[in-house]
Order: sequence, then structure tokens, then C-alpha cells
Amino acid sequence: MKYISKKEKANYYFGLVGQNMLYAFIGGSFFTYFLTDIALFPALAVSVMLVVMKVWDGVNDPIVGSFVDKHSFKTGEKLRPFLKNTPLPVGVFTVLMFVVFSTDDKLLWLRISYFVIMYICWDLSYTFQDVAIWGITACVSPDSSERDRFVQWARTFGSIAYGVFSMGIPMVLEMVVNATGSSWRLMTIVFAIIFGLGGSMMSLRCYQAQERIRVNVNDQQESLRESFSLLFKNKMMLLVTLANLCGALGFGANLVTYFFKYEIPADFIGNGEGILGMIGALGLTTIYFAITSAPGFIGMMLADKMKQWFGGYRNVLIFMQVCNIVTRVIAYFIGFEGKNLWIGLIIVGIGCIPNGATSIAQTSIFCDSIDYMEYKTGKRTEGITFSIQTSFTKISSGITAGLSALALHLLKYNAVDDSAAVFVGTQSAAFDKWIWPLVMLTPAIASVLFIIPLLFIHYTPEERRKVEETLKERREAENDLITETK
Repeated sequence: MKYISKKEKANYYFGLVGQNMLYAFIGGSFFTYFLTDIALFPALAVSVMLVVMKVWDGVNDPIVGSFVDKHSFKTGEKLRPFLKNTPLPVGVFTVLMFVVFSTDDKLLWLRISYFVIMYICWDLSYTFQDVAIWGITACVSPDSSERDRFVQWARTFGSIAYGVFSMGIPMVLEMVVNATGSSWRLMTIVFAIIFGLGGSMMSLRCYQAQERIRVNVNDQQESLRESFSLLFKNKMMLLVTLANLCGALGFGANLVTYFFKYEIPADFIGNGEGILGMIGALGLTTIYFAITSAPGFIGMMLADKMKQWFGGYRNVLIFMQVCNIVTRVIAYFIGFEGKNLWIGLIIVGIGCIPNGATSIAQTSIFCDSIDYMEYKTGKRTEGITFSIQTSFTKISSGITAGLSALALHLLKYNAVDDSAAVFVGTQSAAFDKWIWPLVMLTPAIASVLFIIPLLFIHYTPEERRKVEETLKERREAENDLITETK
């Protein structure tokens, strides 16, 4: 039996594209560049801010998830109403966060305070939305196979949208600034309105997804303490979360823009003429991420096949990390002098082909863990489980961004005004020496660490089928009992 209509899928996927259009403005490496080179915050201040803000993420996400699990609306739903009411505040706070009212060093404390307050407000509203958006994937269908396909396409559309916009927005922004001579700060606000507020309004369409698995909230956990006690019984979720934290140590990817700006000559593409001449460090960063990320589309399409080939999504995740390790080490030794840079990037891109299925594999494992927890305890934990996923996704990105900013500080980085004609040779000797190994090898080291927690996940396809059949029998028995009572 098929539960999810084509119209429902189309609306949900369209909404995901909008949400990822918005998040591309904040979750990518451009966010760090905005703080250091547009808002002109000192690198050390940026590092501290990002870490502190992500600590806030770690505190509020599980609280939000627990709240969602413990409460339902008059309709009996606990997720969908959030999909309707959160997009507007998310969009408004996105725009306000990119307002740079001054770059005066004397007002640094005020500028930092304003930014942190706007971020906290944005993060709280975004968390409610994100928990609901991904929590509903666990209850949109009682059929795990249909749910897996729904998740696969949801993650595919979301990942493509995030990849396209996180790569494209900075490049187009840079080209518009160079072509018009406009202020970076002004054009950043314009783009925040278009892609931030606009994307948020698009995400309203996720409200069309339906909750088909509902458990009486009176039978659910009664306190935050109980929510966490259930959480720490969810071994699969905890191990995947730990793997993601290890993956956050690959902070070199956030330094790509700085590498291109200060190590690659300005005439590397276009010789300073025509449209290509408008491409600078942000444009080269876009090309880098296109080469290393676009091949992942193949991995998305082959996600289900890889699950069959490797005997489950856990093994698929391990295979992805091995590919990343091997290709990045090869690219590092090839170097970046002249055409070697292109060769190295292509090799890394080949290694990234299976990585497109990463979010699909992880979401499927999270959904399995929710079913398993219901099988063991009789309680479903979509809210707290997916709040932990979103929490540690943001914490991981914060660790990555914080470490990259700290690395810039330790390398004695000094932002050079974008009006300068030449950038190569303006940084310290330490920066010139270490920026390439940091960009290429820290993600490889993080992949090694990522694999370790996955080795402790043991959830076979046979066990999955047993859990699904048992839950189906329980729900049918409960429905029969309710019918007889009425």
C-alpha cells in the first residue's frame, strides 16, 4: 500500500529546496568569510563567537525536541503546525543577522552583541522548523521501504539545493559587486532578502506533508530528564552523532576561500577580462565545491543500490570515508602549482561521488533507530532524535568554522581589503606553508575518525524486518482495541 501522494511529495520537496536555499547562506564557508572579510570581525573573535553560539545550539535543540515530543496540537499532530508557523520568523532573523551597521573597532563589543542576539533568535526559530521538517520523515508512512524512498528523494533535493545555492550565491554576489561597484555590505543584505527570506517562504510548502504515525502524547516521556534517558538508550543515533562530531574536525574545507584569495594569482582564470575576469576567490571557491560536490549527485541516485551492494547504510558510510581519505592524500602530494591544482581537485571530486548519499544514509539510520526505540520502549522519539541530529549538525558546523577561524588566527591571518589589486604574498610565512595541507588533509584525518564509531553499529536487515513486522502487529492491535472501545 502506498501512503504518500505525488502532490504531497512535490510540495514537501519544494519546501526543502526553500529551506536549503536559506541555510546555504549560513551553513557554508561563506558565513565565516562574511564575518572576517565583510563584517571585519577579528579572526579570534569569530572563532570564539562560533563556538559559543554552537554551545547554545547544543543546549536549545534537545529542549526543543523534548518539547515537541511531549506536546500535541488539537488536531492530534505534534509536527506539522511548526511547519506552518516558523518560516516567517526564520526568514526575518536571517536578514537581520546579515546587517552590518558599522565596522568601527571602537564599537566591536556592540557589533558582536548584536550579531550574537540575532543569531540566537534565528537559531531558536530555525530549530523548531528543522526538527519538524525532518521529524515528519519518520512518521509520514508506516511502511519503512516507502519511507526510505521518501527520505532518499528528500535528502537528494535538499542536498542538491544546498550544494547549488551554497556554491552559487557567493560567486554571483561577488560578480554583482565587481560588475556594479556596489558595497559588499549592501549587496549581502539584498541577497539575504532574496535567498534568506524568499527561501523561508518557500519552505512553507513542507506543511503539506502528513503525519500518519501518531502516538498518544500521554504515553510519551513526561520530562526532559526522561527524554534524555530514552535518548541515551538509542545506541545507533548516538554512534552516528559521534561520527559526525569526529567529521567536524575536517575544518580545512572552510579555508578554501582564503587559500584561493592569497595563494592563487588573480589571473588564474580569465586574465582579468570579461565575465571570467569578475571571478575572484569566492568564484574559485564555487568552482572548487562544484568539482568536489557535483559528482555526489551520482551517489544520491545510487544510494539504494549502494545499500544493497554493501549490506546496509552503515557500510556505505564507511566506504564513503575510505574514498575521501585515499583521494585527498593523493591530491595533497600532487600539489597546487599550475595545472596540478585542477588534477588534484578532479581526483578529490571522484572520491566524493559516493558522498552524495551521506545524508540519505544517516537519515535512514535515524528513522530505523526511532522504530527500534518504539519496539523496545513503546515510545516514539521523533522530536528529541531529530533535534539531536540538527543540534549536532549545527554544532559540527560550528566546530568546523570555529577551528578554521582559530587556524587563521594562529597563522597570523590579516584580512586584506577587497579593493587591493594583489593578494598573493600578503600573508605570513606560516599561512603560506600550512594553508594547503590544512585544506587537503584535515578532512582526510576527520574521515579516519568518522569510521571508528560506525564500527560499533550492528543492526542487520533481518532485525530491521522483525522490528517493522512487530510494530505493524502492535499498531493493528491498538487500532482494533480503540474500535471496540468506541
